[in-house]
Amino acid sequence: MNPHHQAILREIQAAIPGRGQVKQRPEHLGTTRKWYGLKNAQSRAIVSDFIAAHKHLSYIDWLALIDALYHGDSYEERCAPRTLMLKFPRYRRQLPLAQLDAWLGCLNGWAEVDSTCQTVFNDKDLLADWAGWSALLQSLARDANVNKRRAALVLLTAPISQSPDPRIRDLSLALINQLKGEKDGRVTKAISWLLRKGIKQHRESIAAYIEAEAPTLPAIAVRETRRKLATGKK
Repeated sequence: MNPHHQAILREIQAAIPGRGQVKQRPEHLGTTRKWYGLKNAQSRAIVSDFIAAHKHLSYIDWLALIDALYHGDSYEERCAPRTLMLKFPRYRRQLPLAQLDAWLGCLNGWAEVDSTCQTVFNDKDLLADWAGWSALLQSLARDANVNKRRAALVLLTAPISQSPDPRIRDLSLALINQLKGEKDGRVTKAISWLLRKGIKQHRESIAAYIEAEAPTLPAIAVRETRRKLATGKK
């Protein structure tokens, strides 16, 4: 086992609540993996403590650690890379998108997907390599793996709220058009989320899109986006 991975896993296992046994995982997480029962804040604190003690972790070691965590047995391990990506932005921006694509294939269920895709990559990350990112997101939206299709949408939720750049808006709406016929909640709820996040920078475009496409969109997306437009609340 990667020694850094081993060190993090040891801390995760030491923090298991109760009698230190693996817990029955909650169904709402959507994962089939081992779950130790840690709260997200506990897991993130463990990784943050590791980072504080390894401030000079090399890029190669960073990659190896994240890869080991993505192939770990537990939910907590598969979610741990989030903090490593956030705390090492310079390394994150060097990350080959093909490697990110491969790592997304290691995730199962909305919670694992969102741990990597929600607010980790920002508008500056995407716009610095727009050709690469747009190709990746379009590929994810076509993937047979529904977790990757959700990832295509969730990866855009932060950038669309951060930037007025029409490329982000247009790609978001194009992917929604591609996926709007799906029934899986991982996709329909992500569509609603992406539309609502788009209101901050693209209010008029989102409002016009909803009115034009309402009959073809998931009902939850139409309902929640209209409520957000009307009230400013989720």
